[in-house]
Amino acid sequence: MSQILYNKEDHIAYISLNNPESLNALNLEMAKEFEAIWVDFRDDKEMWVAILSGEGKSFCAGADVKKMERGGWQFRQSLILGDYSVSSKRHNIWKPIIAAVHRHVYGAGLLLALESDIRIASDDALFGIPEGKVNVPTLFAPFASRYMPRAIACELLYTGRPIDAQRAYQVGIVNKVVSRDQLISSATEIGKQIGENWPLSIWATKELFCRGEDMNYEAALALIEHIVPPIFNSEDSVEAKRAFIEKRKPVWKLK
Repeated sequence: MSQILYNKEDHIAYISLNNPESLNALNLEMAKEFEAIWVDFRDDKEMWVAILSGEGKSFCAGADVKKMERGGWQFRQSLILGDYSVSSKRHNIWKPIIAAVHRHVYGAGLLLALESDIRIASDDALFGIPEGKVNVPTLFAPFASRYMPRAIACELLYTGRPIDAQRAYQVGIVNKVVSRDQLISSATEIGKQIGENWPLSIWATKELFCRGEDMNYEAALALIEHIVPPIFNSEDSVEAKRAFIEKRKPVWKLK
């Protein structure tokens, strides 16, 4: 049985961790599945948005400690940055990703959520980085302050103590807190709202946003000049203007 469920419906890709016996703790087999799924989602033009979630009692309890190599571990074995990676960032995905998380959102599972563009949490969600408790330096520490205030990142990184959904909302880690039974429907609603926009424009906007984070002003201008004209001058751009004038929904050709 696959440890990652992958379904496509109405331009939305539903990706769900499916290792509930281990609270969806990540292992190498799951990383390999994730890599194939991220590539498929990235390259399928009919998929405009992804919703990432977890089956069972938790979203993800982090890496599977029981399967961690000790003594002979090498960096390439990392489930985050290694040869096989659960990370969407490793594949230059410029399509929006929504994380719908519940209960345990720990370690590498927290990074999965943080790398998503929009995060919806159930009211029982807990966000933590417990790596220090098993003598593992947090590999994504260099990136943590990109996703949350520095003081919160340091608290999670150094104490190993989780914060609850309401505090995560207060400090901007998640966009919305809902009841567990509303989690997927809330994420789907946002996914459909995104899907009402021109896909190529949204994908270009995400690429500008993500790549521009680490650029100086001049480099960002060069990136804009490279990405925007082909989108602005495309057939779909003409159709978008025509549909707006005619007060109808546009028919996208994705070109």
